[in-house]
Amino acid sequence: MRAVVTRSFSFMDELQEKPHPLLSRARSTDSLETTGEAPARPLNTTTGASIKGKVSKRLSITKGHFPKLAECAHFHYENVDFGTIQLSLSLDRSEDVGAIGDVDLEFVVQITCQGKMWPVHRNYEEFCTLDAHLHRCIFDRRFSQLPELPPVAEVRYQTELLMPMLSQYLEKLSAIVDSNISCGPVLTWMEIDNHGNRLLVNEEASINVPAIAAAQVIKRYTAQACDELSFEVGDIVSVIDMPPKDDTSWWRGKHGFQVGFFPSECVELFTERLTPGLKSEVDGQKCGIVPVTAPRNRPSPTTVAKKHGKLVGFLRTFMKSRPSKQRLKQRGILKERVFGCDLGEHLMNSGNDVPQVLRCCSEFIERHGIVDGIYRLSGISSNIQKLRHEFDSERIPELARDIYLQDIHCVSSLCKLYFRELPNPLLTYQLYDKFAEAMSVQNEEDRLVRVHDVIQQLPPPHYRTLEFLMRHLARLATHSLDTSMHVKNLAIVWAPNLLRSIEIESVGLNGADAFQEVRVQSVVVEFLLNNVDILFSDKFTSIGKDGTVPPLHVRKMSRRSEKRKLLTLQEALSKVQQRQEKGIQDWV
Repeated sequence: MRAVVTRSFSFMDELQEKPHPLLSRARSTDSLETTGEAPARPLNTTTGASIKGKVSKRLSITKGHFPKLAECAHFHYENVDFGTIQLSLSLDRSEDVGAIGDVDLEFVVQITCQGKMWPVHRNYEEFCTLDAHLHRCIFDRRFSQLPELPPVAEVRYQTELLMPMLSQYLEKLSAIVDSNISCGPVLTWMEIDNHGNRLLVNEEASINVPAIAAAQVIKRYTAQACDELSFEVGDIVSVIDMPPKDDTSWWRGKHGFQVGFFPSECVELFTERLTPGLKSEVDGQKCGIVPVTAPRNRPSPTTVAKKHGKLVGFLRTFMKSRPSKQRLKQRGILKERVFGCDLGEHLMNSGNDVPQVLRCCSEFIERHGIVDGIYRLSGISSNIQKLRHEFDSERIPELARDIYLQDIHCVSSLCKLYFRELPNPLLTYQLYDKFAEAMSVQNEEDRLVRVHDVIQQLPPPHYRTLEFLMRHLARLATHSLDTSMHVKNLAIVWAPNLLRSIEIESVGLNGADAFQEVRVQSVVVEFLLNNVDILFSDKFTSIGKDGTVPPLHVRKMSRRSEKRKLLTLQEALSKVQQRQEKGIQDWV
């Protein structure tokens, strides 16, 4: 009995001094060899009693304080939509590899997904890791029919068999890989994300360069070269290189998974913008205005929250339990209005690129509306209201009915009515002054550039709708002999519906001032109709009418700036101090 007790003590002391290698492995979803919980085992105590229990968690330790991400970051994507993936083994090998008999020999695997192809370099041990992840949480080997890769020790000096074995393995894997694979380590092995884009894991890749600022797009831009970015108004861009404007006006940034150059005038840094509340607070501090504080006897918000905690919790639960807007629309309880609704909100709710009213009416008029006075004459009011009610009820009316074929002008009047009732006009209140200033330029070339520059500042829904409408009216103007509606007449009847000034509307001008406003509106719309093909061409930029690409040396200056060495904090402080001392000497 004494021998048993002594042996039990020695076993416990050995565990405390040097943990068992099997027990020291961290229990997580990343350990491929872990099969579950440790089995219960009897432990002898000094009293001779035998108890059963799990091994203490304090015995489970990792190899270091900070384990590698590849060992612990095992996750699964919720949504995967990349289609199929093709994997093939390339005959090209990396030059700087080990000896012929070394299993660290790297293989080049060609990954093809969504029409894009890229190579990844993997050694045999990483192939074994891929196989373990695939058959751990995705496939069963009886279903996958993938051959089990032998251990590294067995193929250390048989590298001539690796090429055909791995080639056959990848061929069978390509036949079963689809969007059902959501395992993060497997997709990372292929350098692909859950949407089929290449996931560049190389730290020196351009996509992994840290951003120095964030900016919002205020002017639409279409790439004119392969190393440029395209974006819409309202997009967010991460700026990774921002040279001084004296050197170049081109910045370098990231938009989605693309890295490229773009004109700095198309974006606005977030640090340059202040919210109205902060702006008024800053202005008040500059003027010496003391902020008004709440009375001392008024209870604080935290006190009120504690006092009515149950009520606040009930209201929060009630608001969270309410059905979503999309579910209410599916049930037919909530119906979005069409007329009088903001253009961006309406297109977002409907999922269309342009309003359905414009598309239906324009197609009908181009097919049946080549008649005298189209868009100038008004239709019957009752027919217009019927059509409006149909669109507001989220129904597409049958315009080919006899009642509408006999009153074609009611369709054209409905189309103008839609744009007239927009809360914010198609050309927006914010850009009214810019359009007027652009049209005041005397030179035709400069005016074209200025108007194009203003159009690029329109929000994406307004830009798409304006392009659709202008092209429709331009096609209709080619039938001016039958309709008596040439470009000038179309501009006069459409201008008040597209371009308005909120200041002039609030004042309510009459007489000569009102006529002057109508003249500005019609001149802008007429200019858009006369130059619709140029203004809405992706090849035309504000650099010139010929749409030439920016000079190569301009973008090279930005490329040189991206290779600048990053300064340490001490170097930056010393550099600032030198500049200050130099400024003091110059001043003296």
